[in-house]
Amino acid sequence: MITTEDVVRATGGILLNGDMRISFAGVSTDSRTVKPGELFVALKGARFDGHQFVLEAFENGAKGAIVSRWPENMNIFDLHRALSLIQVEDTLKALGDLAALVRKRFSGRVIGITGSCGKSTTKELLAQILTGHFKVAKNPGNWNNLIGVPLSIFQAPERADVWVLELATNQPGEIARLTEIVDPDIAVLVSVHPSHLEGLGDLEGVLREKLALFEGAKIGSTLIYPYDQPEVRERVKSLSSGHRFLSFGFEEGAEVRADRLRLDRRGTHFGLIYQEEEVEVSLPLFGRHFVLDALAAATAALALGLRLSQVAERLSQGRTLSGRLELRPLGKHLLLDDTYNANPASLEAACEAVKALAGEFSRRIAVIGDMKELGQAAEELHQEAGKRLSSVFDYVLAVGDYAQAIAQGAGSKAEVFSDKEGLVERLLSLLDQPSLILVKGSRAMRMEEVIQALEEKI
Repeated sequence: MITTEDVVRATGGILLNGDMRISFAGVSTDSRTVKPGELFVALKGARFDGHQFVLEAFENGAKGAIVSRWPENMNIFDLHRALSLIQVEDTLKALGDLAALVRKRFSGRVIGITGSCGKSTTKELLAQILTGHFKVAKNPGNWNNLIGVPLSIFQAPERADVWVLELATNQPGEIARLTEIVDPDIAVLVSVHPSHLEGLGDLEGVLREKLALFEGAKIGSTLIYPYDQPEVRERVKSLSSGHRFLSFGFEEGAEVRADRLRLDRRGTHFGLIYQEEEVEVSLPLFGRHFVLDALAAATAALALGLRLSQVAERLSQGRTLSGRLELRPLGKHLLLDDTYNANPASLEAACEAVKALAGEFSRRIAVIGDMKELGQAAEELHQEAGKRLSSVFDYVLAVGDYAQAIAQGAGSKAEVFSDKEGLVERLLSLLDQPSLILVKGSRAMRMEEVIQALEEKI
């Protein structure tokens, strides 16, 4: 339970109306869905200003609001004394400060996860592993930014044993701030690859931003990192010795390791090794890159005290994750739904995974949309993607602002489309033979629409 006094103390705010004893059942940033008894936080974004909806939030049952100014459409003399109104300098910072207070009161363990690729999958896999042994709370969906993470904390059950929180960024300083809010006992860095380059600049900027999770972690916490990435391994050596370090990967030297990798339509199979013990895992996900996510999740679970056999059992009992290289039979064809998101590293991983099944089909077709937020490197990275795709697929069907760049890289195998409708028509004309079809693009491209159209027509 959060009181007005808690809000004032945590945020350094000024109470404009109400009294310190008023308490709140939860926290919301949406006046349309705020529940009776909750605290409304008026955030200001590029397309909206929550201060315009404070009155609506009160009408919908909110008992208080955090604002940075007095709402223009609200008369101070009309505001009931049973409603708290707290003024702060920055409502987004206040949202995080209040979440940090709730975190400090939490007596369980907190795991923070970041990375360029695989952080969502690692979060889901780790939650699956731990659920058999602890009461676990995690971010709903992609609530992983400066708004979503605090809201995830506010929604976490009070009696949870472990919070598993995914932390995302597209601007410098966001991981440092999220680390400050979350204060993880276990910090997991899954991977570092070119992504969000518009905000982070280059690979060095990405590395620096992701490592803020480790640099901001408290003394005594456990830091988990990908051993197979030398640039990460070297940076970790310079960090404080007051932490426990654990690594994961395929290479000799990683503390938690995988070997004997095999892929088939049932998923990915490998040996999981820790402290000279090895157990077999059958992961219901398709691709070598998912093994790295599983290793990251396994390492965090082992750090919490689970046995290797317990980890392996829960991983093998896991479920396929929607839109993450999901195998979907489509008549005589096989569809690989990788529409959840895209960047150069995840596209490379998809190409590698496709090789395991390519020989079973007469035709291999890639349906590709833009990879977003790559900044000045976007043109070059899309050309490289086209070249890589052409080495695996017979046809590369591209749509989006960078479709021409993909085509330049893919050469004669590429076809460019101005819209998805034309692309789907061409794709259907190619499906006269058993085909393996990869559909991939960044979230903003909504490539799942291609899959929906296919399923309606086949």
